[in-house]
Amino acid sequence: MEDINSKTLIVLTAIEKGGGNLSFNELEKTTGLSFVELSTVIGRLVKENRLLMRINHFAKGACLYKSSQDALYARFMDLLFLYHQSERSVAFYASKMCITSKYLTTVVKAASGKTPTEWIREETIKDIEHMLCHTQMPIKEIVYRLKFPNASFFGKYFKAQKGMSPKHFRETYINNPQSFSV
Repeated sequence: MEDINSKTLIVLTAIEKGGGNLSFNELEKTTGLSFVELSTVIGRLVKENRLLMRINHFAKGACLYKSSQDALYARFMDLLFLYHQSERSVAFYASKMCITSKYLTTVVKAASGKTPTEWIREETIKDIEHMLCHTQMPIKEIVYRLKFPNASFFGKYFKAQKGMSPKHFRETYINNPQSFSV
């Protein structure tokens, strides 16, 4: 297990140093991992929602048309992937995209059936669940890492979504891993 964790750290460090936009071949060269090792690590990171992959539709000369609203939705999802651990305001994402919050909400709702607020909340809850169930990190550390103002607000936020406190969720998951599909 330690070996896969060290390889994961190597990959994440290479991605961060590369500005987040690397090809598979570039990652192979940068990390020194074999095709199989790198594929395993990338698959694990994607499955854990820790890595977002983009398919280059233009690589084979095919032309992909996206409406401006679809492009805005895709941009929102990219920004959400990058900032969801620290930003939970629709206004933040709209500002990054140079559009109004109202327009962003309209576009995202039309494209996905969910509002930006629902997407942000869903990603935040996934992160919290992952940290509660797959790490030994104290709840106070999770509060800090996800930039909640305080533990009380964090607890209320989580309980409103999951119906139980973060501590109870962690205890339930640890005692009965089949209870939740995190």
